[in-house]
Amino acid sequence: METTNILHRGAQPSPLLRTSDLTLINLETSATTFPEPWPDKAFNYRMHPANLAPILQAAGVDYVGLANNHTLDFGTEGLVETVRCAKDAGVGFAGAGETSSEARRPAILRLGGSGYKVEIYAASDHPQEWNVVPGFHLIDYTPGTREKLRALLSGGAREPVGVKGVETDSDIHQSTASTQSALKIFSVHWGPNYSWHPADKVRSLAHFLIDECEVDIVQGHSSHHLQGVEIYHGKVIIYGCGDFVDDYAVHADYRNDLGAVWRVLVREGDMKRGRNGLVLDRLEIFPTRIERFRAMLLGAGDRDHDWARRKIEALSLNLGTMVRNEIGKDGQIIIDVSK
Repeated sequence: METTNILHRGAQPSPLLRTSDLTLINLETSATTFPEPWPDKAFNYRMHPANLAPILQAAGVDYVGLANNHTLDFGTEGLVETVRCAKDAGVGFAGAGETSSEARRPAILRLGGSGYKVEIYAASDHPQEWNVVPGFHLIDYTPGTREKLRALLSGGAREPVGVKGVETDSDIHQSTASTQSALKIFSVHWGPNYSWHPADKVRSLAHFLIDECEVDIVQGHSSHHLQGVEIYHGKVIIYGCGDFVDDYAVHADYRNDLGAVWRVLVREGDMKRGRNGLVLDRLEIFPTRIERFRAMLLGAGDRDHDWARRKIEALSLNLGTMVRNEIGKDGQIIIDVSK
């Protein structure tokens, strides 16, 4: 739903996150004190569990995606502790769990005070060696995976299971699929690092999720840099969100220090145009830059804002999607979804 924000360049994006009806992130780390790393990985990430809830609450985060190539960096013990930390923080999560079914079922959230139900699924296409872990939702690009995803995302409704039996202000639940959702989101960690264009198999899977699984928004991540947007059959595909906060060395060509806050605005419409009366209206992209482990919003006069805008515009045009010529009053890049 639409919100009003007062932003200025050089500011941290926390007010933008907190004033959104729902804030979703990909949590690309484990939250654990378990000391033994997954063997033979170049990087093994973890944060202290005590820090997770305060950070998420300060930013107004409602959901964390756990399907990525770092939540198992400290083994199944670390993964289970991470899942329990998410539960203790009172946020929705998907993509990993204490059981196979918990890892695959969606988080269920409510959109602001409207009561509209939002389903969020999560999966990752790597690392393939994690296919031995039942509590991690790993996918590939085979017909068999498509059949499983079709069944998962189109399954019959069941009673929701509360996060430790307690509802938060956002009315967060974990549940299996329901045909009564107003919005269906698929968050997916896919593709290689440092590649401007999605592979054909990635793009084909995104189309499949919309055409055959009734997904409204595909939230892609993994590349470490901004990628293009595709508006497909009135739905949104973000192929690569970019990095929001990290401590990676900056790649001069791909500028992985530049990311964004991605805001999808919806409106109420007739039942014919949107499932249960909601229609995707537009996508607003607020470019950010990582500075000393902080994400900072970029003003329209910043040359990195111009770089991000031109890159998103060119990559999206390659996918058949136009970016508005004018930017928004808060410096946001705008892509119209519904006409």
